[in-house]
Amino acid sequence: MRVISYNIHSGRDLFWRNRLVQMARTLLALDADIICLQEVHENSKYGYQAQYLSEQLSYALAFSPSIALAGGFYGNALLTRLPIKESGSIFLPAKREQRTLLSATLLWQEHEIRVWNTHCSLQAGSRAMQVQQLRSMAADHPETPLLLFGDFNTTNVSFAPFLIDCAREMGKEGVPTLPAFRRRLDYIFASPHWQVLRYTLSPVAWSDHLPVIVELDLRPGRPAAPAK
Repeated sequence: MRVISYNIHSGRDLFWRNRLVQMARTLLALDADIICLQEVHENSKYGYQAQYLSEQLSYALAFSPSIALAGGFYGNALLTRLPIKESGSIFLPAKREQRTLLSATLLWQEHEIRVWNTHCSLQAGSRAMQVQQLRSMAADHPETPLLLFGDFNTTNVSFAPFLIDCAREMGKEGVPTLPAFRRRLDYIFASPHWQVLRYTLSPVAWSDHLPVIVELDLRPGRPAAPAK
């Protein structure tokens, strides 16, 4: 399975030029099974970006609204070629700007897998509360294969022993995902059900962030709940 985490920066590049068309082309070429996006607009001011990307890729869409804006919302999105059994939005604790977790159950190889996508706060106190809630949630769901995607707005975040940092697993934890500032803010975490096969970054930077690309598979002999 190939999966991607990508902060699309409101569909703009570092100089605030509209790059949504180029982002769609890049994502199509990357040919992922699951794409999790942060900083996505679904409103009249910036356009219905999640819907546009879903249509361009012919992928199923789930959207998690975080902030009401311009007659619509701003938040996180999931694009996937896999069947979506269910999806929803969970509010995360925040002192200022509201943050959410997009939670979805997908069907893959006759198994249910859980996908979480989030964008944590810039403010350290709020971010610490959000990470703690995610950690508690991960600890409460040990039976289902889980993938956690997101921009965590920190270079130091861990969900061990419940989740594996895919970059660290492949010795790539020092590679920045926000090139202009030489920082790694974007992560993909996986439960122990998963074996990480490959970790790369797309060299194309239409956003200020680079797409994080991970290839993985379920570990042989690791029990996973069958789809119901």
